[in-house]
Amino acid sequence: MALDEPETASRAKLVRYPSTRTLPTSPTKEQIGEATKTEPAKNDLELLREDLAFELTSPMGRVTYPQNLTLYNYLDYLFCPTLCYELEYPRTKGIQWMELFYKSLAVFGCIFLMTVTSEEFVIPVLEESAPRLQKSQTFAEGSLIMAETISRLLFPFMVIFLLVFLVIFEYVLGAFAEITCFADRQFYADWWNSTDWLEFSREWNIPVHNFFRRHVYSASRANVSRPVATVITFFISALAHELVMICITKKFRGYGFFAMMLQMPIVMVQRSKFVRGRTLLNNVLFWCSMILGLSMMCALYVLV
Repeated sequence: MALDEPETASRAKLVRYPSTRTLPTSPTKEQIGEATKTEPAKNDLELLREDLAFELTSPMGRVTYPQNLTLYNYLDYLFCPTLCYELEYPRTKGIQWMELFYKSLAVFGCIFLMTVTSEEFVIPVLEESAPRLQKSQTFAEGSLIMAETISRLLFPFMVIFLLVFLVIFEYVLGAFAEITCFADRQFYADWWNSTDWLEFSREWNIPVHNFFRRHVYSASRANVSRPVATVITFFISALAHELVMICITKKFRGYGFFAMMLQMPIVMVQRSKFVRGRTLLNNVLFWCSMILGLSMMCALYVLV
């Protein structure tokens, strides 16, 4: 049977599960026709069984459904630094204990720096600005107070963002990858060289990007055009980020959702014929909007 011997299964009517680099592709009509001619005696049930046999076998061929339905496999998926489930992940030979120790130590060091930065440069500014904003009589006066607050938070909040990024994507995920012997350690790319927000969204958080690309973009792409699928992916991502901000601030404001959806028209402008190709200019604009946007989000969520 095909399920018992997956290496003998036909791959003619296969739809590949999307990886991080390829989109799901269906066989052409010519391929389906050739497969039908060469296997006229097989019915649809047998073809389905063969397709399932290929789909439910890991790329390395060592795990086949339902052998993966175990408590150990579930716990392994929970601790692996990835959001996309696979029957089998590439593994390293063993745990490097000194590397794990250094990453764990770095987590506490970065948290200490974040705490000092927040207590010395962020919280005092917000505590000073909150009563002044409440006492403001006119819109112009309130706008000046907000502008002053945002300007004072530019540098410290950028430092906090970089420390948070370092903690999560370099040390925490790296530590869990070391514990689980997870071999794929590319959790981010060179997002600091991004020329637009679409490139940044692909490179600064690769595990989440892979998840949205597989389960949102690829699923939408089968029914809608590429631009519409991109908008749908950004919309769901914006909702998820806003939910995170609601949990952190215990406020529903929608600033984060609006800011993320605003990235789409900004990307269209940056990829227009007037700006496209100007790598240095686009990278400078990206960093300016990044630095300004972080402090603005902080001030809006806390003070408004």
